[in-house]
Order: sequence, then C-alpha cells, then structure tokens
Amino acid sequence: MNEESIKKLKNKFLFVSMCSFIAVMLVVGGIIYVSTLMVTRKEAHQVTQAIIDNGGDLPSIKITVSKYPSDSDDDSNDTVKQDISGNRSIKQDVEDFLSTLFGSGRIALTNKDQWYSVRYFTVTFDKNDRVAGINAERIASINITDAKEYALAVKNNLNHFGNIGNYYYQVQKTKKGTIVAFVDYTNQIRITNRILYLALILIGFGSVISFFVLRALSLRVIAPEIRNAEQQKQFITNASHELKTPLAVIKANVQVQEMISGSDEWTESTKRQVDRMTGLIQNLVTIVRAEEKESSEDRIDTDITAAIKDTVKSYLPVAENAGETFTEDIGDGVRMQAVESQIRQLATLLIDNAIKYCDEKGAIKVSLQQKGKNIRLAVSNTYADGKNTDYSKFFERFYRADQSHNVDKGGYGIGLSIAESLVKQYDGSIDVSWKDDVITFECLLKG
Repeated sequence: MNEESIKKLKNKFLFVSMCSFIAVMLVVGGIIYVSTLMVTRKEAHQVTQAIIDNGGDLPSIKITVSKYPSDSDDDSNDTVKQDISGNRSIKQDVEDFLSTLFGSGRIALTNKDQWYSVRYFTVTFDKNDRVAGINAERIASINITDAKEYALAVKNNLNHFGNIGNYYYQVQKTKKGTIVAFVDYTNQIRITNRILYLALILIGFGSVISFFVLRALSLRVIAPEIRNAEQQKQFITNASHELKTPLAVIKANVQVQEMISGSDEWTESTKRQVDRMTGLIQNLVTIVRAEEKESSEDRIDTDITAAIKDTVKSYLPVAENAGETFTEDIGDGVRMQAVESQIRQLATLLIDNAIKYCDEKGAIKVSLQQKGKNIRLAVSNTYADGKNTDYSKFFERFYRADQSHNVDKGGYGIGLSIAESLVKQYDGSIDVSWKDDVITFECLLKG
C-alpha cells in the first residue's frame, strides 16, 4: 500500500466515522424528542380525560387554614404534612420519578396541586349537536367565540383525541350529548421544541468538534504507515541497485567461463536465471515508480491513438512469430491529458500479457474508444482454460493462476499489478472478464 492509498483509506475512515457519529446522535436525539412528545401527549390525554370525567370541569380545591389543627384533618392535609416533613417512602419517590419520566399514573387524579396550573376550556353539545354550554373561565387566551369554533372543528374528527395547534383535545359522547375538552399545552410544546433545537445544535457542534478530533487522531495513526510505505519503497530501490552489481559480475564470469571452456547446459541455465533475476528486479523498480503519484502538471494533451497504434505495431512481429492473429479497433483522434510514457507502458503490459497467455494459434484484439473526456482501452485474447479461474486475484502481485504455464512463458506475476497502479493514477478502473473462451482486460481512464 502506497502513501496515496493510505491517505485515501484515512479519508474513508474519517468519512465512515463521521457518518456513524452523526447517525447515532440523530437516533439518540430523535428518541429523546419522540419520547418527550409521547409523554406530553399521554399527560394531555390524562388531563382531558379527567376534565371529562368531572363533567367538563376540574373540581375546585379549597384550602382552609386552621389555627388549631386537629387530628380530624382530612387525608389530603395528612399528605401535605407528610410531604412537608419529608417522611416519604422510597416507593413513593420511585413512583413519582417514573411518573415524571414516562408519564405514568393518572396525573389529574393523584396530583391535585397541578390542577391550578392547567389552562383548559370545554364545550358541551346536546343530542341535537347544538352548543349547550361553554366553560372558558380557566384560560385567558380563548373567548367564547374561539372556543365554539375550536369545538366545531374537531367534534366530528375520526380521532377522538389529538391536537389542534397548541391545544390537545378529547371528544367523548355522553348520555346528554357530547363534550369536548381542550387543554393548553403551549409551554410543554415549547419545551419539547426547545429540546429538539438544542439536540440539533449539539449534534452540529459535536460533529464539527469530532471531525477535527478524528482528523488529528487519524493523521497520527497513519503516520507510521506512511513512514513504512516510504521505507519500503526506499528499500526496494536500494536493494535493486545493490543486486545489479553481483548479477552483472555473475553474468560476466559465466561469459568468461564460456570463452575458456565453451558453452554447456550449466552456463546456459545460469545465464537464463541471471536474466530472469535482472528482469524481476527491473519490475520491482517499475512497481515503485508506478505507485508514485504523478503531478497533474506533468500531463499534457496527448494523442492516445498514436501511442496505442505505435505500441501495437511493435508487437505485431512477436504475435506473428507465435502464430497468433492480431487485430485492432482503435478509434481516430482519441486524446486526453496524460503522460504519454505511462499510456505506452500500460498498453505494453496488457499486450505483452495477452501474447504470453493466448491460446496456441489464438487471436488477440486491441480496442480504443473515446467516451467524453475519458478513454476505454481493452485488450482481449483467446483463453479456453479460463472458465474456472479466480479472476479476483489477477491483480495481486506475484499471483499466478497456472504456475507451470506462467514459468514457461517467462512471467513474473506483477505486470497486471503495475497496470492497475498506472490506471489508478488517472482515477480509473481496470477489470477482467471471461466469456466464450475469450479473456478481456478493460481499462477506463478519466481525463
């Protein structure tokens, strides 16, 4: 993995992390908002039901203060005394907490102190659907006319409980007619919306802060990988340079030995292995250079048609000597911003691969088309044994589908890896496919 690939992996990790963080925060914020909304709705339903159960009005509570309290005080006064003294059981505290958190319990009946803060109005209809009475004494923002209009608007709704604006309502049939109770939940709705806005603001600020934190951490995490990639490239370059000298000495010694004692199978084998090792070293250096990101400033308007045709022309004699048929379908005037040497190298690798692994007396085809600013280069050859081949590994370094076949052809198993690196420099893609005994390598280069 080169430095550019590591940086892309870092950006991908940063993107996935941020998307995951935002998604989780949105889910958490949504759960809080929906839960609060449901609790508010449940409380409103309990309050409107309490109003309806009491005939359209909450019962008034009169608190009398006695100078000399007696033991005959009612239960409610005992409750007050108990609350003031703080002598509450754990069970009561837990029940109150759960009631506050989840809206459980019948609030309108168990906590009568809240009745004084409830703003509500009711409208009753007789059996002939005529307004029989309106009670709007416990709310200042609604007059008789408004109360009547609200009641008529919701009276025939299919849902007997819901909200209209900031008012929750409940419609219930009685023996005498219909009663509609409205409760003003403006403050509660405002608080719920405030929770939503605060959650969105916190998610926004949290996302920005998390982005910079994750970015700083990711840079520190990938720094060793970048250093390793640089050291690996440096090692390959240095090792290749150091290996060239002893290989040259071995080859020279063999040649001297042949001059003295003549050529035999051992000297010929040694020379073949030296040439093979030299070619492998050169390919390793080529891989390192192919992975180095070329500057876009080095690219110029290049005649791709001429570069491909010239490369094909140089390989025609090789294909003819191998008894292979060579055809081309190269479009005219194909141009793009590119480095000509890279295009030639890409075509060379694909054509050389096709000639090496083409079936005996088979056919090779090279095609080139312009697609907008992009170009499509495809090289195919007959390959009858390709039906059960694992093509997903073709671009791995040193991979050989058929060891004996590839050794005979002189391949190193890294040509396609180099081709892939070249294609990636143009933000393109390279794919391999097999159909009807023909294998095709298709490259898409983005200009």
